[in-house]
Amino acid sequence: MSFPNPLVLFNNHFVGHRRAYPWRTRLAVAADLGFDGYEFHPLEPHDDQNWDQATAAYRASGLHLAGMYIVAKGITDDEFPRFDAEVTRAKQIIDRLAALDPHAFVNFTIFSNPAGQSTPDYRDAGSAQAEPRHWERAALMLREIDAHLAARGLTGNLYNHIWFMIDTPAAQLRALREAGAKVLRPGLALFHAFFHLGVPDLPDVLAQPGMEQLDYFAVLNGWPKPAEPFRTRPLDDGNIDVAAALGLLWSRGYRGPIVSQAYDLGGDPYETARRARDYLRDVHARFERNPALNPFA
Repeated sequence: MSFPNPLVLFNNHFVGHRRAYPWRTRLAVAADLGFDGYEFHPLEPHDDQNWDQATAAYRASGLHLAGMYIVAKGITDDEFPRFDAEVTRAKQIIDRLAALDPHAFVNFTIFSNPAGQSTPDYRDAGSAQAEPRHWERAALMLREIDAHLAARGLTGNLYNHIWFMIDTPAAQLRALREAGAKVLRPGLALFHAFFHLGVPDLPDVLAQPGMEQLDYFAVLNGWPKPAEPFRTRPLDDGNIDVAAALGLLWSRGYRGPIVSQAYDLGGDPYETARRARDYLRDVHARFERNPALNPFA
């Protein structure tokens, strides 16, 4: 049986560690390895050179699903004066993405941290420190983004990231509910959910009302470090049981995109992408061959 989800390669397979891969190579790697799509980040709205190169590379690659990770600010008191500019920037990125791929998706999050700093315990930062005015601003921003996605015919989801205003699935669900979102849906970054001690285990996360609309799942593994929050690792080498997470999602009928991330892994991006692809396909084949191997079958 073929893999049941669109496989998407995230841009961070190619950035950092003294590397500067051109867009044509990034997209060619994704296509050569059999990925279905590519998630871009970052592309600012007025960077014509990069947009032109990315668009040409995407159209030449044969990939059929484009995504864009958009990170916005403007929710904290210090950032609020730039709120309108941040909304305008996000809408302009959405416009350019729609021109690149009229069926693209937007992976959206709000960077603003009401705690004012990145605390060692994530439970002391992000949405946990949000006051009513922060939630109101978040809802207003999401309402604007949701309406713009609807106008452009694109889909979208929220993204949970430690330290951010949108840092947990619960924060996503509250923000979407208060915004009255019609297009935006919850997404899940497994890495950020696992290392945030305020996030329950995955079965309990997915049992929350609203999570049945999950429309994005990003995978990356990692180890905790004594002096730092974590160290990212390939999918088959870390604390996170990625296979069980996939088994749970598939048992619930999830057919949205699965996005391979590689933040800070470094090395040969072709090999990090190939290793992720092979692991994901192997897990699915394992469960198909013997459903009893899936703890959530």
